[in-house]
Amino acid sequence: MPLLGEPWPGVPARGRGASDRADACWLPIAKGLTPHGLRHTHRTMMEDLGTEKVLMDERMGHIDGSVSARYAHVTPGMRKRLMLGLTEQWETALDARLAMSPKSPVRILDGLLRARRERFSSTGRAVSRGIPACAGVRTDV
Repeated sequence: MPLLGEPWPGVPARGRGASDRADACWLPIAKGLTPHGLRHTHRTMMEDLGTEKVLMDERMGHIDGSVSARYAHVTPGMRKRLMLGLTEQWETALDARLAMSPKSPVRILDGLLRARRERFSSTGRAVSRGIPACAGVRTDV
C-alpha cells in the first residue's frame, strides 16, 4: 500500500498516481493478521520458550482461579529467562530482515537495521543489496 509519510505513521495514498505521490509503502505482514492474532502468536512463542504458566497468564492479563495457581508466583528468574528468550527471537528476526534488505523507509526500523549492519560489517558478515521496489515508490529515503 503506497503511503504519504505525514502525519506519522503515514496515511494511504489513494487515487490515480498514488504510487507517484507516495513516500513509502507498507506491504502486508500476513493476510488476515490482526492485533488479537498477535496475542495468540505471543502466547505460542512463550510456550515454545518454556515459559511458566503463571508468567504467561500475567502477561496475557488472564486470571487462573485454580488451586495450583494460588500457590504459584512469578519470580525474577522467570522474567529474566523470558526476556532473554524473546530478545533472542527479536534479534533473529532483525537478522532475517537485514538479510532481505539492509534499509527500510520506516525510520525506526532503518535505525535498527543500520546498527546491525554496522555491527556485522565490522565482523565481515555479508549483507544484502537494497530495498525491494514497491510499484514506483521511492526506496532511497
